[in-house]
Amino acid sequence: ARQKMHCDFQQATSNPITRKMASDDGWRDDHDMAPDLHILFVEGYCQSPWMETSFVNCPALVIGGDATTRPFSCHSTFRVWCTDPSSLGENEIQPDVFGVQRCQDEIKSGKYHAIVVVDYSNNEEREVFENDFGDLLREFVKAGGAVAFPSSEGMLISTLKKYFDVQWEMSNYYRTNWTPCLKDNERNVNYSFGNGNLSRRVIKEYSAKGVSLRVPEHERCFGVTENSPRTQSLVPFMNDKDLSTESEDGNYDVNVAMHDYGKGSIAYFGDVNAEHETIWLVAAFVESRSPKLPIDCFSSVDAGTFAEITQLKEEGNKSFKEGSLKDALATYQSALDKFGRKLGTNGSQRDCYLALLSNISLIHYKKEDYLQSETCATKVLDIELGHEKCSYRRAMARFKISLTTPGGDLTILRKAKKDVLNAGKTPPSTLKATQKLMFQINAEIKSLEKKERKQFSAGFENAL
Repeated sequence: ARQKMHCDFQQATSNPITRKMASDDGWRDDHDMAPDLHILFVEGYCQSPWMETSFVNCPALVIGGDATTRPFSCHSTFRVWCTDPSSLGENEIQPDVFGVQRCQDEIKSGKYHAIVVVDYSNNEEREVFENDFGDLLREFVKAGGAVAFPSSEGMLISTLKKYFDVQWEMSNYYRTNWTPCLKDNERNVNYSFGNGNLSRRVIKEYSAKGVSLRVPEHERCFGVTENSPRTQSLVPFMNDKDLSTESEDGNYDVNVAMHDYGKGSIAYFGDVNAEHETIWLVAAFVESRSPKLPIDCFSSVDAGTFAEITQLKEEGNKSFKEGSLKDALATYQSALDKFGRKLGTNGSQRDCYLALLSNISLIHYKKEDYLQSETCATKVLDIELGHEKCSYRRAMARFKISLTTPGGDLTILRKAKKDVLNAGKTPPSTLKATQKLMFQINAEIKSLEKKERKQFSAGFENAL
């Protein structure tokens, strides 16, 4: 299911140590980073769906004995399986949706900062993939998006040459230690992998079996280590082969490479087993290279349609002020429907889209349809984390949902409390109302927790 949570670890690491001002060593300005990333996973163009499952199941990275969050868990992710659903086994984790058209619509929606094409490795699907997504991905990157290509095969290099003009060549296939190419490409490595939640702690040597490439020096990210340049294998004749080469040589092998195209970038990850370190590197690349705003090059509604949307919104506002909630709701929904699956371009169109959803959430709340109010507020917060009105409104809706649930609902109350905390700086005009809501939520949480303790004690005494 769709992942969406505000990550405490992200807040903890958003400090001068983690994100400094942009400089020659590859730090990005904190204000240039997206506060909440939306990432689309394109799946299905593989020979077997094991890698997709590996990405979902990847554990938290342990640093200094402490576990961090799992990769991508701080962000909004959406998985689309584009090929035959029957190729997914019963034990595979199911995607959010199926279908090429739906995936294309998601790319065009204007919602996403980054895309991960998971294990594009089935040579029989190459032409289909290029026809379905080649131009879309090229335009997405050209407009500033980040696209990662973790793959168990090197056949995708021909696609990357065709659509992104890379000058990459396949080299070999073996396991060894791969080290960050800081000697030749320190700034690019730091910039492309060192500005995410984990800062530069994933930029380190690791072991992986991979399809290696030979790429221009400024695009090398992780290559053959100088410390132990030998193959690693359980097969005797494949083990301990000398890989010694100077980084200045043209035959220097890399397992991770990046390439700037237009305003955006792509990255190749050649680890055939999807080691946990590689999955974390993919997450680090996405966080480090994603633009501050989602890519909206496909999501604009034409001027005529937007004029109609604006007119409907004004009519809805009028009906709302006159107290006709039914008419206002119908008019707002008609305006929203004209966007289709698009969210509009960043700016006035996106603001209008969010305002319509926010208004619909408010009407549902006034009609005491708290579940629908929560759903609409969540749609806004999925697009703009910390949206002040909808954070507060979802908190109110969740509070009411608990009050109208027999016995109350501690889980949803705790979520309501987080919504209030995530709402950002409260303006003076609503400060008293926000404080009152927080007081009510805390009081209800304490009351339900007290009941839980009593029930537990009673159950324990009866068991003796």
